[in-house]
Amino acid sequence: MIENPTTETAEYDELDEDYPFDQDTQPARDVLIDGPELFPGDTGTLPLKLRQALIRLLRGPYLDASSSDNVYNTVVDNQEQLRVRLSELFLELVVDEHHKVALLRPVEMAEPHTTALQRQREMTREETLLLLRMRLVLDRHSGTGNEATIARQDILDVLEQYVDPQAHDAKGVEDLADAAIRKLVTERRLLLPTELDDVWVISNALPLALPYEHIGDIITFMNSLTEAPAEPDTAHEAPAADAVPETEHDGEEPA
Repeated sequence: MIENPTTETAEYDELDEDYPFDQDTQPARDVLIDGPELFPGDTGTLPLKLRQALIRLLRGPYLDASSSDNVYNTVVDNQEQLRVRLSELFLELVVDEHHKVALLRPVEMAEPHTTALQRQREMTREETLLLLRMRLVLDRHSGTGNEATIARQDILDVLEQYVDPQAHDAKGVEDLADAAIRKLVTERRLLLPTELDDVWVISNALPLALPYEHIGDIITFMNSLTEAPAEPDTAHEAPAADAVPETEHDGEEPA
């Protein structure tokens, strides 16, 4: 008995209509929902501007409204979208609209592989003392409309007051001060350059790095650092100071 040859062909024709075998046929990318494809194989959904802002946040240490490319405003206007992506990495977006600063903070979880992506470097005793004094200066300028500044001589005065004179002579104190200044300027960006070589503006991100609610707590902590003699290369970390991560800052990028 000879089967009808057209029956099998008809079945395949019907399958072809419902399940096309052309692997090159892909649904068109919906640019209104997914945004434009930025590179071959792009499966992201954020537009270029938000992706750049996300990279800037991850690079750290923080964003502020003084940047010329308005990345801070981009973050503020798109907080919810960014929070979704950052939550996947166990990172929290912190926005201080009063000081106009945004930064990332690791969430606290006891599960494995949930630690921060950015390693935190503990601050030296000298850096800690300077940041605490800077926080006092910044609080005194709060509401005045003037920028809080600190000079190199002020920094030397702070360290001379707290450094053991038997451990460091005048030249040693200057070396400690200059090393701390370099790190606070280039790595943590909590000291911002001015037109004067030996004067810096104190960053508005400092209250997020040292979130003390009472000024007396700052003075108490400073005094506690002086109760025990300092030892070279001994690190001390102020409470919550890791809110501003150490990072390599390689310039501003438009976003």
